[in-house]
Amino acid sequence: MKNYFQNPWSLVVMTLLIASCNSSTPTELAEKTSSEETIKQEIAYDLNDPKDKLLIFEKMQGDLSGRMTFSYSEGRVFGIRPDRPDSLNVFGKEVFRYSGCGMKIMRVLDNGNVETKSKGWLLYRDPKTGEFLSEVKNPYTGEVVEVPPFRAGIRGGIMTPEGPEVDASFTMESTAIGVPLDLVFTDMGDKMHITRHAFTKWFEKKSQTWRTEMTLDTYDIDKKYLYDRSLTHIPAEYHWTSQTSWLSLLKMAGTPGHMIWTSSGGTFMSKEDLPADFIAATEEKQPDVFALPLTWDEE
Repeated sequence: MKNYFQNPWSLVVMTLLIASCNSSTPTELAEKTSSEETIKQEIAYDLNDPKDKLLIFEKMQGDLSGRMTFSYSEGRVFGIRPDRPDSLNVFGKEVFRYSGCGMKIMRVLDNGNVETKSKGWLLYRDPKTGEFLSEVKNPYTGEVVEVPPFRAGIRGGIMTPEGPEVDASFTMESTAIGVPLDLVFTDMGDKMHITRHAFTKWFEKKSQTWRTEMTLDTYDIDKKYLYDRSLTHIPAEYHWTSQTSWLSLLKMAGTPGHMIWTSSGGTFMSKEDLPADFIAATEEKQPDVFALPLTWDEE
């Protein structure tokens, strides 16, 4: 028997013959494998469909199975005085920090809309020590002002592909109301970066003034969670930035400038997953929050 390995030309011929018996070239096989993997990991939502955008957004916010969730975040708040560029220490100051949480339950209605019941609150913190505060020294005026625990005025509502139907305790207008949910998706390999923004104004009863705000919500998720539509919750890292009027409790009405709020957080499935110091501070300052669970029957 002839030894092909003693003749390099024979070895080449034999390799070509073997390759020719194969229906696909190495390049074609690689493309086929890649194509099969893509099919297996295809996004199960139409990212241009308002109904699918609604599902993705609400699954990042909570759990469509009806399970109660806790959206926790920690943030920082800064003051900006554009009229004082001569001194950077006056131009920008950190006013306080805060920890906030939103409890919610969600359900999908027969028409595909999503109904939510929620309650949200935040506690102010010292920017240096992290201590939970009942009063804050305004770094601009030097005045010490009371900062009572804040309770959100929005208690839930119904989200539709054409925008939200909000249940709020105050009068408000927003570019996010009455229009389809506008999510911007940025594909980042095995991650998906999702943003939405809104411009809002509301009438504050305490100060009897209109307040304005620009908000940018950002979510970072593993793209794998978009491959399965049956998931009722999509874990997301959440970031929020807001430009708004001076907080009325700072007593700076008429002062040039604005505030920048920013926070980072995520959704947790039980109260016990929240930071222990936040739980203790909430039970001290707002004891009814955890004591009164959310139900669909409450008024």
